[in-house]
Amino acid sequence: MLQFVGARLRANAMRYRSLTRADVGAVRNDSFARKRAPTSSPSRGFTLVEVIVAIVIAALCFSALSGVFSGGMRAASTASELARASTLAQSLIATVGIERPLADGVESGTSADGLSWTVTVADESSAAEAGPIKPVFELKRVTARVVVPNEAQPDRARAFELSTLRAVPTPILQ
Repeated sequence: MLQFVGARLRANAMRYRSLTRADVGAVRNDSFARKRAPTSSPSRGFTLVEVIVAIVIAALCFSALSGVFSGGMRAASTASELARASTLAQSLIATVGIERPLADGVESGTSADGLSWTVTVADESSAAEAGPIKPVFELKRVTARVVVPNEAQPDRARAFELSTLRAVPTPILQ
């Protein structure tokens, strides 16, 4: 290597004849320093530590995002189940007095998609009935309760309940 450096220096010296011996020594020291591995120049790649840190940060971000997405999916599933229960409860209340008699009592069953339901019809007592004038209508409280089963935790089923009042004409002769 020194022979190569020396030959190069001689070639440079021939090119620049006006250089003095001190200048040739400076050129030699400069040339030799350039041939060594650079110590202060910026690196062109990433170190292993930087790559590992980047992978750890990416893994933390992905785990946080997966938690957000799974929570969103759970909330969407719960909202869908409660929407089904609400629709069934509204349907059950609408059928009382039309398809089902508006008589006091309890009726229960299970829908085609696995929701269990209970419809309760009861008299709604009022303070006005105690007076001398009988009201023209009686009030009946109709309550529909729909239970949504929880497959993951059977003891934590969700229930949805709707209640309304229906006016029924009172019998004239009593």
